Amino acid sequence: MKNDVPVKFFDISKRFGDTLAVDSADFSIHKGEFFGLLGPNGAGKTTLIKLLIGLANPTEGTAEVFGYDINEDYRQVHSYVGFAPAEANLDREFNIFDNLRFHAGYNGVSPREQLERAEQQLKKFDLWEKRNDKPYELSTGMRKKLLFARSMIIDPKIVILDEPTAGLDLETKEAVQNNIKKITEEGVTILFTTHQIDEAERLCDRVAIMNEGKVIEIGPPEELLESGQGDLVRITLAEEIDSLPGKLTRDGLRVELVSEKKEVRATVADGSEAAADIMRALHGAGIATKAVHVEKASLEDLFLQLTSKDDKTVSKENRVGGR
Repeated sequence: MKNDVPVKFFDISKRFGDTLAVDSADFSIHKGEFFGLLGPNGAGKTTLIKLLIGLANPTEGTAEVFGYDINEDYRQVHSYVGFAPAEANLDREFNIFDNLRFHAGYNGVSPREQLERAEQQLKKFDLWEKRNDKPYELSTGMRKKLLFARSMIIDPKIVILDEPTAGLDLETKEAVQNNIKKITEEGVTILFTTHQIDEAERLCDRVAIMNEGKVIEIGPPEELLESGQGDLVRITLAEEIDSLPGKLTRDGLRVELVSEKKEVRATVADGSEAAADIMRALHGAGIATKAVHVEKASLEDLFLQLTSKDDKTVSKENRVGGR
């Protein structure tokens, strides 16, 4: 390894025609970190990881894995990275033992080690009894576990998990999350994409919130909430209104109209002060209110507020927890 930085993006962008799928992503992932890419569908999360593992070529910029450039040192990069895609891409013609064995062989593992590693991973993910089954004979949760096992068979330094619990029922989701914890026990760095905010808040050391291709905030979930958007203000209106008073749409106070236009909501640093400002603006515009509530914001509140604002770019200097 040239250095001990698992992943570093250098103003990397990807354009598909007129669509800018990834827009100048520039940040690093720390060694041993559980790092989440959080954003709605279409935010650019999957495209960003495809750039990292060579399934897409950047339009501008680049990235490095342990100091190796993703374009110039592709084979070296690939040797460090295990990948579990969102959709199973397993070979239907082979049983699950051979799926793992052949994948190890494709990645340069010796024949003897292929057998040992396939057995080891199937046992670790509780699939050994199913080793002679074909992938299509497994449940959805088992196929997810098989993808995790395959991602680990090359003894990677980084594992990328793309939407690992998307579309799963609660019981299967919990089982899959328990298997993700088995990966973390190996001491590898994890890059995890999700649009499920509760997962990011519970599992990740740091998250990068993405929207429309842009990275708009980075940091530990708890520090993001303490960095200036820690309170949620909710003001219930006496009746529906068509739009907010102009005074509330000024720069620096992010306010939105929700709940069928009968509630004003803002995620702010100081809830008490902001609530007073908003109430004055509403009453000054002749808008009657019924109740006001100030509470601690959740990551979901921050996420919704960030991904709905007009200016979705965050400067590198304003990110929490480093580049």
